[in-house]
Amino acid sequence: MKRLLLGTTALVAAGAFAAGATQADDMMGGPVTVGVGGYTTGAIGFYSDDSDTKRSHDISYVYEIGVSGSTTLDNGITVAVSGQIGRSGKGNDADNLDEIHTTLSGAFGALRLGRTESAAFNATVAAPGAAIGGMIGVNYPWFAGAAGSVNTYSGLGSAEDALRVVYTTPNFNGLTIGMSYAPEDSEANFTGRDTAGLGEHTAIGMTYSTDFMEGGSLTLGAGFEMASADAGEDPEATRFGVNISVDQISFGGSMFDQENTADAGTQYDVGASWTEGATEVGIQYAANDVGEMDKAALNLTYTLGPGVLIGGQIATGGSDSLEEDVTQLMLGTTVFF
Repeated sequence: MKRLLLGTTALVAAGAFAAGATQADDMMGGPVTVGVGGYTTGAIGFYSDDSDTKRSHDISYVYEIGVSGSTTLDNGITVAVSGQIGRSGKGNDADNLDEIHTTLSGAFGALRLGRTESAAFNATVAAPGAAIGGMIGVNYPWFAGAAGSVNTYSGLGSAEDALRVVYTTPNFNGLTIGMSYAPEDSEANFTGRDTAGLGEHTAIGMTYSTDFMEGGSLTLGAGFEMASADAGEDPEATRFGVNISVDQISFGGSMFDQENTADAGTQYDVGASWTEGATEVGIQYAANDVGEMDKAALNLTYTLGPGVLIGGQIATGGSDSLEEDVTQLMLGTTVFF
């Protein structure tokens, strides 16, 4: 009897092992759709500021390459993974892993875990009118040769893509609400549960989009975030943005205000654009309390074909750190793939 029981147990174990191996093979070979995409943007700039210590021209190049995969389960839940590698800014910035995260989405909304932006960041709505796919403009510092730039996409802390969890509600008649939490200002795994420096980060963001009349649309974005600090008052930040489009014309702006940080103050941008066929013309203005910087720009984009754009910018601006205003001419191209 004992020998029979042992034999039966062995058969059951072997069957279970075989079933587990088959299931593992099915999981490894599951129907996950994988894609590669991204963009590249390069530009050359010419500057006029009568400086004896700076060149009159410069080149900047940024890119991002992303790999993503997704599958929809029998219960209707979609599981997606995404990761990006990119380079931002100029000089010898190292290539870096930008984001990597897993998202579960369905009728309940979307739940994301990994290295990703906060819910407040995701609610950013910036001014329209930037050149070549939005890459050259007054907002964001990639191509900010004239006096500097604002960055209403900013967030608290140094780790924009900190390890966090983000939940986004389903779309309710154009309204979505997001909430996020990060244990600390870090992109590293299990960093020792350190409470020093900038710690727990919580954020909430809201976006709303609706159409009106014929060819009109309205988009709103707002967010609030706060973090804990081991010394002094806890930093916090608020953002708001609006875009309105009517036929070929779009206008709007955004602001980002932070308190109890080294860069405390308000920065904002406003702009408008006009589109006719493959051509887009935009005007923008931005200001930043930090350094008393302001900047105005005229931007132009022309679409050569699907995903291929060329354009340029004429801008002028000044700040406390400059002896005089800087005038800038920038020409560049963007390829989306």
